[in-house]
Amino acid sequence: MLQGLKRRDPRRESGARPRPPAPDRAGRAGDPAPRTGAVAALTSPVALLAAVAFCYALAQIFLTGPRMGLGYDETVYVSQFSLNGKPAGFHASRGWGTPVLAAPVVSLTDSIVALRMYMTTVSAVLLFLAFRIWLPLRPGYAVPVAAALFAAWWPSVFYGHEVMPNLYTALGTVALTGLALRAAAPGARRRPLLLAAVAVVAAVLPFFRPSDAMIVAVAVGAVTAVMLLSRARRRPAFLVVLALGAGSAVAFGQWVLEALLTFGGIRERVELGTQNFGEVRWLVGHHIRALDGPTLCSGPVGCGPVPVAGVAWLTVFLLLAAGGLAAAWRREHRIALVTAVVVGTCIALAYLYYPAFVAPRYLAPAYALWSIAAAEGFTRLLAALRHRAGTASAVACCALLTGGYLHVQNDYLAANVIPTERSRSGYQRLADELRKIEFRRPCLIYGWNAPQVAYLLNCEARSALSGKPFPVTPDYILDQRIKSGYHIMAIFREDVDMSAPYLRNWPRHLLTSGGWYARINHAVRPPAPPKAAGRKGARGRVNSEQTPRP
Repeated sequence: MLQGLKRRDPRRESGARPRPPAPDRAGRAGDPAPRTGAVAALTSPVALLAAVAFCYALAQIFLTGPRMGLGYDETVYVSQFSLNGKPAGFHASRGWGTPVLAAPVVSLTDSIVALRMYMTTVSAVLLFLAFRIWLPLRPGYAVPVAAALFAAWWPSVFYGHEVMPNLYTALGTVALTGLALRAAAPGARRRPLLLAAVAVVAAVLPFFRPSDAMIVAVAVGAVTAVMLLSRARRRPAFLVVLALGAGSAVAFGQWVLEALLTFGGIRERVELGTQNFGEVRWLVGHHIRALDGPTLCSGPVGCGPVPVAGVAWLTVFLLLAAGGLAAAWRREHRIALVTAVVVGTCIALAYLYYPAFVAPRYLAPAYALWSIAAAEGFTRLLAALRHRAGTASAVACCALLTGGYLHVQNDYLAANVIPTERSRSGYQRLADELRKIEFRRPCLIYGWNAPQVAYLLNCEARSALSGKPFPVTPDYILDQRIKSGYHIMAIFREDVDMSAPYLRNWPRHLLTSGGWYARINHAVRPPAPPKAAGRKGARGRVNSEQTPRP
């Protein structure tokens, strides 16, 4: 069928004898076509994207390590389906996507290594799938480069194996934006399948971070609504808006139902979920200070000085994104890049303005989408250099920018991984010391970092504000557990227990040389076990964090 499309050979038409194929090293006549096809397959955008995902998994294994202990938020998420004791209190701002994602492992084993390796695999696969969606929108090497930019960002590596929702919110945002663009394109192939995928991703995304998902859904919906002005895109854009609305309705319907059943109402859940936001203020300076960490901070002092190297790479990154957007503006794929930049900016503006706490991971969805525009600028820059100054100049520029970026991100990653490993290994030491002291179940760990220690000891947890003295009177849950005969272990540093009169009669134990102490009651459990106090959360669990005072 394709015989008529073969390239004409002028030597054959002129009567010249065709030149035989050159012999290979073994002395046989070799056909270079299979080798050329194999090389082309290995260097295709899909293959390079797969290589990026594989390297991303390796970076997590070797740079962060699969033995890192659980953080506070991770313990809350993991405990919901874990066999280790009772689930920790679930805050109103949290979504169920992260606990469900970790459930296949934590419901079977308490191995940290197994959990880390599982999360590493999931994050690498989802990185590939999320950016794979963009390849039909932007053929070429820009998409693999964008995935590499995002994967090499130090928070992406740090949180790749963590049981945290931010990375998956970012990847879901990339996927949803790409699916909406593909489904809204005139003459799109497999449009029903794309519309179904839009609805599914829009329904899943709010289960990780509901507040972020709302911003993403509104931003993607607004950009798609603008496409209604185009006659060629009007019908497909309308269908995308319907699919997006249907998926979001399912997810936020679940959120509303949980608010009514667990938190007493929608208003109550919103108030509980935003109680730590603090005053409304502009936080650009805080985020700039946090470019190199720490993983969470709340002010200029806590976020540290402005990192010069961080400002330098951010400036280059934004310049590349602006250049990529300008280059795409004159071409047919400008809608895709403009949409990525607009949706990413909407997410960034929310976090640059209102919350009290600052964390680099909050901007992960924005950085993931901006990486697509920055990759476009990067590839355009290299193409221009190769055309004007030669291949050597393009290679040198690529090596300089790539090496500088990786060096800075690796330094920032190490600067955050080392203290995190040190602090989390301390939780294990505290648990080991408490095991040496006789205690029985049911038990409750109260105080600083209580969920992490309680998870290791199969106890309940009741947190106290870290770094602050204990309250003068016990809260409702703690008071009920004391009266019910629970074995209470209060953990703290220095002398913060002196402000709590109800702890003074409990024996005081030195746990570590770092100034960690425990006060432990030895109350006798009453013969009849009491009823669990508090309203029940999802699936009938006691929601200890949100139970109000009577």
